[in-house]
Amino acid sequence: MTLRSALPVLLAALLLSACSGWQLRGQTSVPNLESVTVDGASARLRYTLEDRLEPAGVQVHGQAPYIIKVLDERWDRRTAAVDDRGRAAERELRYEITWQLVDRDTGAMLNPPRRIAAIRSFAYSPDNVTATSDEEDLVRTDLFEDVGYRLINQLANASRKIEP
Repeated sequence: MTLRSALPVLLAALLLSACSGWQLRGQTSVPNLESVTVDGASARLRYTLEDRLEPAGVQVHGQAPYIIKVLDERWDRRTAAVDDRGRAAERELRYEITWQLVDRDTGAMLNPPRRIAAIRSFAYSPDNVTATSDEEDLVRTDLFEDVGYRLINQLANASRKIEP
């Protein structure tokens, strides 16, 4: 193998090793915490977090030493496109949370408030409202999952900075 042919392989290997921060969708880092309390979140977000954290070994209960405070949780829905008759043809859903990790004993804020937002669009049919409603529910579920995964990854990052 000549230097000319080995150089692209070496550069590709370096490039791939530099991309160690990406993960497949649905893959989460495991927070370095034994247990947490989720405060201020909607029931659906709380259940999504429990479903992801508990199998990873992080218990979710009301007396944990660390509290995930959901400071703001917001849904927005808007028309993203209209058809030739001026009716809504596509809707956009936006789900956004602002959260912070707090030490229960001292009340210390362990990270600055972090915002996570996710946006999805879906086809909207005014002639088939039932199917459109089902589609919207599926998109909402996907948004909860996406924000939940991202919150857990950010929580894992924040927990690495906590002294044991």
